Amino acid sequence: MTSNRRIDWCELDGDVRVHGARGTVTLVGAPRAEEWRVRPYPRKVDPNAMRHVTNITVRSTTTLPGAAEEEECAIKHSVPALLFSDRGYTGNYFHAYTDVILPLFLTAKRYGGEVQFLVSDMQMWWVGKFLPVFKSLSNYDLVDLAADNRTRCFQHVQVGLTCHADFSIDPLRAPNGYSMVDFTRHMRGVYGLPRGLAVPAAGARPRLLLIARASTRRFVNADEIVRAAQKVGFEVVVSEGTHEVAPFAELANTCDAMLGVHGAGLTNMVFLPTGGVVIQVVPLGGLEFVAGYFRTPSRDMGLRYLEYRIAPAESTLTEQYPSDHPIFTDPDGVKSKGWDSLKQVYLDKQDVRLDLKRFRPLLKKAIAHIRANKLQ
Repeated sequence: MTSNRRIDWCELDGDVRVHGARGTVTLVGAPRAEEWRVRPYPRKVDPNAMRHVTNITVRSTTTLPGAAEEEECAIKHSVPALLFSDRGYTGNYFHAYTDVILPLFLTAKRYGGEVQFLVSDMQMWWVGKFLPVFKSLSNYDLVDLAADNRTRCFQHVQVGLTCHADFSIDPLRAPNGYSMVDFTRHMRGVYGLPRGLAVPAAGARPRLLLIARASTRRFVNADEIVRAAQKVGFEVVVSEGTHEVAPFAELANTCDAMLGVHGAGLTNMVFLPTGGVVIQVVPLGGLEFVAGYFRTPSRDMGLRYLEYRIAPAESTLTEQYPSDHPIFTDPDGVKSKGWDSLKQVYLDKQDVRLDLKRFRPLLKKAIAHIRANKLQ
């Protein structure tokens, strides 16, 4: 059993029997009988995330294999199994990656496809959305545990995915020294993306992808931002993305830089070519701590990270509240009331109007970095 602040996971070796419908994983013929409950999703201290994640009973028995009280194997597998949940916050694009897809890569990549995925709480729409990722890591169809009323036998099962930190891999602890660069390389391969390095074609302008959010945290003056970026030398593409992953992945990979207000859309940095640039605009409200979800990971992916923290005058909150309101004078007090309080004000009610005189130097830094890239 291994545990960290995000998740508990358990590895079992020997005669391991999984009964999906009952949610049990049993090691038969162990030196001693023990039992644990494991919820295989990496948000263990967040009750809201975990409320729909099924508890898996992990146990060992001293019963010898073949004893009458042990159910016989309906299916014997010659490959190991990984058991995980796809529930929690996976409806959010960022959480889909940081809570399942990245940990799955970290845990499964070393098996070269010879591993069976067992999914608790399966959401078919979600599995379908990311099916190319699952197929890239396993040569076998996913098993919907809740619908599987048979006993499957394995020689090795891991309940819960290995997970280091949010949207992060520590190569010193990873199998085979995997890193975030390896993860982005793998994801580009999943979707057949051709550009591995952010070097514009001869005579072509570097491309900037401006992520245009449809509702909250929008760029109010997006047209002005486009013109400013074009003036410093970028070709600009504006897109919010769609439900389908592949089209937006393909678009992101054609670009050399990505610009967006803090939000799940920035997760698409995984498809940027190495050496590209990520510009994260941090809204008002002391949100530097959530900006960290993209700050360190982008650097670990081999991208240049630039951060722009807006001034009060660049926030549309100034149009909704007087200047002496606590949301301006005491953001820590707003945050102290909990995540819902912070989210309601600073994430859900706020749009951004960039001061282009202040912002233009970052655009110049971004394009200078890209133009300095050389083919290797």
